Amino acid sequence: MRWLTFDLDGTLADWPFRRLMRPHMEALLAEPTIRQALRREYLRRLAQGDPTKVYDWGDIHRAVREQLGLPPVFPNIAQVLAEAVLEPEVLYPDVSASLAALRQQGYQIAVATNGLARYQQVLIDKLNIAYDRLLAPDISQALKPDPAFWKPLLREPAEQIVHVGDLLSQDIWGANAAGLKAVWIWRSMPQDWRETPVLERTRRPDLSKIIAARLQRELEEHGLVSSAHPQTPPRPDHIVASLEELQAVLSTTSEGPATPSLP
Repeated sequence: MRWLTFDLDGTLADWPFRRLMRPHMEALLAEPTIRQALRREYLRRLAQGDPTKVYDWGDIHRAVREQLGLPPVFPNIAQVLAEAVLEPEVLYPDVSASLAALRQQGYQIAVATNGLARYQQVLIDKLNIAYDRLLAPDISQALKPDPAFWKPLLREPAEQIVHVGDLLSQDIWGANAAGLKAVWIWRSMPQDWRETPVLERTRRPDLSKIIAARLQRELEEHGLVSSAHPQTPPRPDHIVASLEELQAVLSTTSEGPATPSLP
């Protein structure tokens, strides 16, 4: 069995949870006290390292409301998600056809998200993403880049597991730590990179500088979702701009490393 695990936000879809919640949160986030309290509570949970609480936005809202003595001003997330109608462009245009083609080639598809399953499952289904497995922190009891995030797959027989994601600090570091083939999808890839043949991009002399700059931006925005800072920079095995390019990579590099097993 061959598995492809795909990050959701920024890889398969244009951050659907964030897009849906933004209209309900804009007025609240415009209040510096509330915005700062939300950030502090997120960073506190990040430091504590409980994978089921870091992105539990409903519980984060509850905690901040209690800390600030607010009335029930935060949206009911479950209700927002249940009533949501997602615009077609939220799903990237190459996703449906590419996933269908990959499944026809014998790949099993897993959606691998750091968002809680009880939030993301609703969105994945509304987006009509074809998949075989969902990996999430409340399923794996771990967050990317912890290699234990992939434990449900690593404990099963598999010829190969390839992870595809857009965040170097979570997806690529995580795949590296788990011993998986790591594919960085860079959807905003500049034209000069797109003109570089896909199998030659990891040999570009400016790659290290690009990775360092993007990694710093990611860590400033998201923090380090890990108890220990990796000792080496993220190392993508391949860099693609789209899922069409991913298909080309897989067709020319079908042989993969043996899949490790977690203890």
